[in-house]
Amino acid sequence: MDINVETKKLNDLRKQFESAKSSYFSDLERDVNRRDGSSRQDALHERFMEESRDRYLAAKSAFEAQEKLVASLRGN
Repeated sequence: MDINVETKKLNDLRKQFESAKSSYFSDLERDVNRRDGSSRQDALHERFMEESRDRYLAAKSAFEAQEKLVASLRGN
């Protein structure tokens, strides 16, 4: 494995993680101020929140795994 390639990938994953994190926490803030709607609206909203959380957690996991890989390549 090439340390330069893996470091670039780490930087890309960091940006993706920060974007997903920002989006998720923004969604959570809007959720706090949201009023209840119809059953259909509530179900759609719950699905949207689950998808937002899943994107955040997937990005976090990918970033952390890449962080460990780069650290091991550097000998840390």
